[in-house]
Amino acid sequence: MNDRPPQPGAVSQLANAGIDLSHGLLYGHDVASMCPRCLLTIPGRVSSSAAGVVMRKTCPEHGSFESLIASDIASYERMRRSPRLVKLPARVAMPEAKGCPDDCGLCPRHDQHTCLAIVEITTRCNLPCPVCLADATAKGAELSREQVISALRTLIANEGQPVPLQFAGGEPTLHPELVDIVRDARALGYSKMEIDSNGLLLARDASLASELRAAGLTGVYLQMDGLAAAENEFIRGRDLRAEKLAAIANCRSAGLQVVLAVTVVPGVNDQALWPLIRFAAERRLTGINFQPVVLSGRYPRELEQGQRRFTATHFLRAIEAQSEGALRAADLMPMSCPDPRCGLLAYIVVDKDGQLLPLNRLVGDERLRQHVADMSDWDALLRQLGCDSAGCGCGDGEARAQLAAVLEGAEFFSVGFHGMMDALCFDQERARRCCVHKLTADGRLMPFCLYNIKYRREESVPVAGC
Repeated sequence: MNDRPPQPGAVSQLANAGIDLSHGLLYGHDVASMCPRCLLTIPGRVSSSAAGVVMRKTCPEHGSFESLIASDIASYERMRRSPRLVKLPARVAMPEAKGCPDDCGLCPRHDQHTCLAIVEITTRCNLPCPVCLADATAKGAELSREQVISALRTLIANEGQPVPLQFAGGEPTLHPELVDIVRDARALGYSKMEIDSNGLLLARDASLASELRAAGLTGVYLQMDGLAAAENEFIRGRDLRAEKLAAIANCRSAGLQVVLAVTVVPGVNDQALWPLIRFAAERRLTGINFQPVVLSGRYPRELEQGQRRFTATHFLRAIEAQSEGALRAADLMPMSCPDPRCGLLAYIVVDKDGQLLPLNRLVGDERLRQHVADMSDWDALLRQLGCDSAGCGCGDGEARAQLAAVLEGAEFFSVGFHGMMDALCFDQERARRCCVHKLTADGRLMPFCLYNIKYRREESVPVAGC
């Protein structure tokens, strides 16, 4: 497919997005990518097409590949050019020898610290999902308690302080020492900890949520993909709605925050995103995060066709259309810690009637962006947003009073989107800027997307005690 110029109606949008049109209307930029077959680094080109924005690349051995990465140029460029707030790691563990992405651990070329560390404590899972990034099965192995704590100590040395943690798998609730691991991590100084769970054991055993909360766990990243039976059956293999409701009830009763984690599969649940947002907000959950299915692990093979993608720009259009403007594309801001193409986030006030009011409409994009980067909890954010000092930059006295009135007694909610990469759409620049890192058993840190693409198959989880 040949590159084509943006259509006439898009020219003003491109100019408004700050895109230089002085050299004609052909759009494109070069990237360092990789071959989806051999995973060797190869050059790629991001350019316009009839479908939107695509990445094209050619491996000398395995031929040409094309993948859709955005629905339109203007939205893609606005995200790509959004400002970042960079904080370098306190220490890097790997020398630069082969070059990115072959020195990962982190190496000196990485330009963002760890905002969230993911620790996969088991490869076992009790749910054989047709869609599974980790390709988890019922048989597997655990990291020992000692291995996990050793890795967490190394993380503190690399980062300079404890950071938010996510214990994952497989299914982390299957680990026989999960409660002890959480307790040990809290003793090391980790205060923000969640588990990435399908919720089956949390639904069956209410005491598990209470034990985890008492040990120091703060939240559950709960897998939930839809409100209809068919959506659950396609993505998870069976209808799980009753189990999800029970898990939510048990976690909330125990005092755990709950964020829903939605895997979005084109043609399956991408037309039913707004009902999930309303479901989460009405139940006063902490938030909801959407992650499009990636071509790693187990996934529907028909999605390998280059244009079968649900991207961040598709998400922006879908949310505005499905909510009929209650949540606008402009309410979702590119994340300022990683590459801004990687994630979107809206912070939202939920009033007593259950209506959603995005915070950026109250305080403005720039002010909100300054506060949300690297912010791990609502309390810290609101202490800054809700100040009443004349020199705080919050506007005049009337504006501060109006903001204080809105925040008083309100509940808060977030809507996020995490656009993970696979080998077909891999962009080295995005990987270098990543702040969501896999923490390996030996204490190395790797951008999570890159780990799934290149390193997961190389790493085997040692059996506990070995």
